[in-house]
Amino acid sequence: MRFLCLHGHGTNSQILKAQLDPLLARLPSDWEFEFLDGEMNAEPAPGVESIFPGPFLCFHGEPVPDDVQRAVDLVKEVVLEEGPFDGVIGFSQGAAVAATVIAHETKLNPHQELFKVAIFLSSTGPFDLSAGRLRLAYEGTVDDLKIDHYDALEDGSPVPDDGTDWKTDYRSIGVIQEFQARRTHLSDLGQQSIDVLLRYHSSVHGVLINIPTVHVVGFKDDYADQGRDLAAICDPKISQVVTHDGGHQLPRDLRTVTKTAEAIQWAVDRMLFHN
Repeated sequence: MRFLCLHGHGTNSQILKAQLDPLLARLPSDWEFEFLDGEMNAEPAPGVESIFPGPFLCFHGEPVPDDVQRAVDLVKEVVLEEGPFDGVIGFSQGAAVAATVIAHETKLNPHQELFKVAIFLSSTGPFDLSAGRLRLAYEGTVDDLKIDHYDALEDGSPVPDDGTDWKTDYRSIGVIQEFQARRTHLSDLGQQSIDVLLRYHSSVHGVLINIPTVHVVGFKDDYADQGRDLAAICDPKISQVVTHDGGHQLPRDLRTVTKTAEAIQWAVDRMLFHN
């Protein structure tokens, strides 16, 4: 078994190795794990800088179409040049990027799988590269928000209004709220508008990921709903959700680590049967 491992926002591959050590110690010793660094610099994740050295990296910053597409292209390039990989393990943003790649490739090439099994740890929500983009425009304050939906063809015109309330839609509400929390005003970026992507959601997309998956979700994780939303677009017959009492972190308690290792072995067994 050979896995590609993707770190979270504001960390790096060496940090992910340290975070995964308790888990990997409970998996078969002949399995291989390759770690990939994101290509963009980032502010360190909370609590990381005092323990680990930089550089602190991410696969993409704000969920703008070009940056997310570059992250997807990076993963695909590594798979093509250094693969094949049997599976992928991602934490936080790394998990979301992995899910974005898998779901997007399923749409493009439904009979070709980049990975045969996926492990999503504290995942944030994956992005739909084919659903167009939202343009968030501010006039004066963060409360004066205008939202237009532009189609995937990017022909310069917004999609006709279909009555969707993008401030509350499942595909966009989290993206907008997170952006507003980080940017009180777009003047911080020297601009008045930004384009962001929509997320996948089961209410719109149904099941998109048809390989065995494991989802580890903390009850106190601010992104727990996004992790559960990701699980909802994966085939429930070959999917397991492992929960723990912690937050947005890789659990280190023996019980959860053991349950996660057992779930991964279960998923790999299903992968062998599934294929």
